[in-house]
Amino acid sequence: MFPTPAKTAAKPRPSKRTLESYTIKGSDGVINPGDAVLMKAPDSSKRPYVARVEEIEATGPRGANVRVKVRWYYRPEESMGGRRPFHGSKEVFLSDHQDVQSADTIECKCNVYSFKEYTKLDAVNAEDYFCRFEYKSITGSFVPDRIAVFCKCEMPYNPDDLMIQCDDCSDWFHPACIGKTIKEAKKLENFSCESCAAENEKKVESPHESTGQSDEKQVESKRRRR
Repeated sequence: MFPTPAKTAAKPRPSKRTLESYTIKGSDGVINPGDAVLMKAPDSSKRPYVARVEEIEATGPRGANVRVKVRWYYRPEESMGGRRPFHGSKEVFLSDHQDVQSADTIECKCNVYSFKEYTKLDAVNAEDYFCRFEYKSITGSFVPDRIAVFCKCEMPYNPDDLMIQCDDCSDWFHPACIGKTIKEAKKLENFSCESCAAENEKKVESPHESTGQSDEKQVESKRRRR
């Protein structure tokens, strides 16, 4: 017969408790669930990672070991499709990739605004980012999968780029797409896009012709979705 193995006492599991907040070491910054944070990359030469804190927990003697459950934000170049011309320099995607990290890796709090909030900022600071997509890390897909596009090039809006609004149709255009430099575009006081300028010219050439339409101005939005 095989010898009966000696029974050993089971080690007690370390107690774990959920924290409502955590003070970043070496600073007076307080982190709460739902806050966006910058987290140290393993390679100090790389930029910190952006994450959203989902939960904070403490284990060990007197709760000395603090860990955070996070949901990662991906930068465009970290996604399957890579960075595209319409992606802003401070744009991030809220992914479905979750992880648990030591709270010691948190550098500081940061701000991740909605796209609308970000475009209304008077100044953009180093810790300011914006998010307009959720990203599925397994499939590489985005939610939403379609957003409004503008200009002749039919590209989504990049808040880093200057755009000019047509006074007639209210659509937006990149200076390069209408043959202007940024310096020239900034000096424009009035602007009509190519299509509206042609329509306005026809009205001037034929002021007495009746169109049979209502006198109320009909404006067709050039914004499309794809």
